[in-house]
Amino acid sequence: MNWALIGVGNIAELFMQSLTWVEEVNVVAAYGRNEERLHRFCDRWGIQNRYTDYTALYEQNDIEVVYLATPHIVHYRHAVSALEHGKHVLCEKPMAMSREETRMLSEAARQNDVFLMEAMWTRFFPANIWLQKFVESGRFGRPLNVNAEFSFAYPYDPDYRFFRKDLGGGCMRSAGIYPLAYASMIFGCVPCRISAFGEMRNGVDVRTTAILQFPGEHGRTAQLYTGFQGQSQCMANIAFEKGNVLIPDFIHPSRVIVTDLDGHREEMLFPYEGPGLHYEIRHAMECIRAGHKESEIMPLEESIEIAGITDLIYQELEKAKGNEVN
Repeated sequence: MNWALIGVGNIAELFMQSLTWVEEVNVVAAYGRNEERLHRFCDRWGIQNRYTDYTALYEQNDIEVVYLATPHIVHYRHAVSALEHGKHVLCEKPMAMSREETRMLSEAARQNDVFLMEAMWTRFFPANIWLQKFVESGRFGRPLNVNAEFSFAYPYDPDYRFFRKDLGGGCMRSAGIYPLAYASMIFGCVPCRISAFGEMRNGVDVRTTAILQFPGEHGRTAQLYTGFQGQSQCMANIAFEKGNVLIPDFIHPSRVIVTDLDGHREEMLFPYEGPGLHYEIRHAMECIRAGHKESEIMPLEESIEIAGITDLIYQELEKAKGNEVN
């Protein structure tokens, strides 16, 4: 299957490294804005066709699938053009900058009869596939609460895209999508109440906490934390009616710790090789070969709803602008 890369940065490097564990992938073209960086990347990976104009790349007829690895501020225009050119698209998260943009991408995929998926790589790791089946099994009853956090220390630089609103900056979209998508995976529905607060700097959030309440008889909840300040453990803790499941490094987990109400503890190992993107790449290819236009594991409607929740969290943060730090 012939692929093209849009973007030649760090994530594109991980994509290429992950192809060691995927069969029948042929990367035939790449796009990058910086011509020197583009040539270095393509020379390193043996990619022949190189473009500084992504629409010209989309006109290359033998390209079947496009992987979008550009900053999310430009995902919409890169993705919609690919879809309109009849290309299948695997798009890095977040897929767009709002619920409406995400919905329009989903509609564009349907109109052009092509596959589209948000590249939520976390969801495809063996440990997280096991977790989804565990929740469905009801072994521990219903999930009642999800506590998930992902933050890392990044030096503040008002000119870097993380900290510039005009470049899609802010930790909730860049990093907070991981714990948010995890809660969505566990509960399988949209929250009915959202509260959020955090620290703003240069017009973007550098730390955010969100508390979500999901519909249900007992008011199921999630507490999510993300930020560019301070290093967290990147852990997810799920409270069930009959026990607890702890997932260290939930973004790319290799183990799961299960504890029942009697205190019996079981640690399950799910080792993997490489960076880990190969699981989502394989899944996307399986869907395309089967003629599916979206994934059952990461469906488009869920991507739309996650984008909508993110919009609402940012609305909550706007109400509390008094927390802005100079």
